[in-house]
Amino acid sequence: MEPWVYIVLAGAAAMVYALRLPARTGREDSEEKKSLKEAEKALELYMADIERENSELIQLVGSIKTQSQANKAALQEEISALRGQVTGLEKSLLLLDARLTAEEKGLLQLTAAFGREAAGPSAGNPPAEQAEAPAEAPPAKPKPVSSVKLRYPRLFELHEQGKSIDSIARTAGLQRGEVQLILQLAAQEESV
Repeated sequence: MEPWVYIVLAGAAAMVYALRLPARTGREDSEEKKSLKEAEKALELYMADIERENSELIQLVGSIKTQSQANKAALQEEISALRGQVTGLEKSLLLLDARLTAEEKGLLQLTAAFGREAAGPSAGNPPAEQAEAPAEAPPAKPKPVSSVKLRYPRLFELHEQGKSIDSIARTAGLQRGEVQLILQLAAQEESV
């Protein structure tokens, strides 16, 4: 064969190849466009899901905020009611403390008056009245109970049983120094 035939055959092969090449590229472009459209659809669906979840999350946060504000308001109302109760209890405590102090003073005055009455008639009677009085022994002076003993009867009961100051403090729920002070006050009241 001649060399020009080879050249013609090579040219014909190149032309056939060139004609087929654009046809392949067209199919690939349509496939790329199709996959791109599918990706866009998937992305749009994903974005729609994210928006829906965001709106649900915003609603949830709003309801939690509303609920926490309602709880806070209820707690503040309860605190103000409790403060009112505390104020009322403090007033009642002050009144009871004043009444207790008045009762203690009254008891002290009664014991002092009783002690004076027991000693008074024998010293203040005129001689004529003394002659008319029977020759009986004067009545025994009752031992007045101190106000401290009235306030802490359990403490003095334990002390009379011979318990130590430490065990009395533990049993009564007081400090050791408090027990000592109460016992000293009772001793002073008895000596008066």
